[in-house]
Parts: sequence; C-alpha cells; structure tokens
Amino acid sequence: MRSEVWSELVEQGRLLVRMGRLLTHRHVEIYEGVGPTLGGMLATLSKEGPMRLTALADRLQVDPSVASRQASELVERGLVERRPDPDDARAGLLDVTAEGHATLRRAMERSTEVMASALADWSDAEARQLVDLLTKLNTDLREDLCGEKGRV
Repeated sequence: MRSEVWSELVEQGRLLVRMGRLLTHRHVEIYEGVGPTLGGMLATLSKEGPMRLTALADRLQVDPSVASRQASELVERGLVERRPDPDDARAGLLDVTAEGHATLRRAMERSTEVMASALADWSDAEARQLVDLLTKLNTDLREDLCGEKGRV
C-alpha cells in the first residue's frame, strides 16, 4: 500500500508542477513578460538580496554561462542592475531595480488572485494545512536531493 501512496504523490507533484507552469504562462508571462526562468532569477535576487553572478548561478543550480545570459536579459529589460561589489572592485553584484520589484509584486498579486479564486471553497484551515504540508515536502526534498537544510 505504501508504494501506491508514493506513486500517487509523485503523480500529484508532477501535476502541481504543470499547473504552476500554466499559471505562470497564462497569468504572469503573458502580462509581465517574465517567464518561470527569468522570474525565478528575479525572485531569488529580490528575496536574498544583491549577489555575484556565480553565487546566483549556484543558488539556482545552473551553469554560470546560463545565469549570465539570463541576468543580461533582466538587465536589458531594466529589471536588474549590475553594480560594483564594495568588497571587491574586480567583481560586480546583481540587484533588483524598482521596476523589477514592481514586476514581481504585480506577478505575485496576479498569482494570488488566481489561487484564491481556484480555492475559494476551501476553508482557511484547509489552505493552512496545504501550506504546511507543501513546506515540509519542499524542505525534505531539498535536504534529501541537495543535502541542504532550510533553503527552499
């Protein structure tokens, strides 16, 4: 029986990822022009603050050349800026601009509206339970897959 539950959990996780992509495409990318890849980079910088490209690539678990191309696109769009690293004049930091923060805020508002509409029949307790379980799932998967605690 337990293996059936794990199989169901994997399938539901797969479907959740697909719905997340659909939400991003239909309600964020179309309106804000920022898809999941660039949006993830922008959100990471916003949440964790200015950082070097190499640190950002490591955090996103992508090759630095990929992160460089993505960061350049965000800079070209005016959502991220490059500035000197005060600790090392040879290095630079990437930081979210005011327009980048505004884009993230609009994207989050749009996603929140869609989620609230889809789950309008749920009680606050059901929604809180889902948040708690997803948080636990993400934490446990991160620890098991990446050997990292608390960084989701």
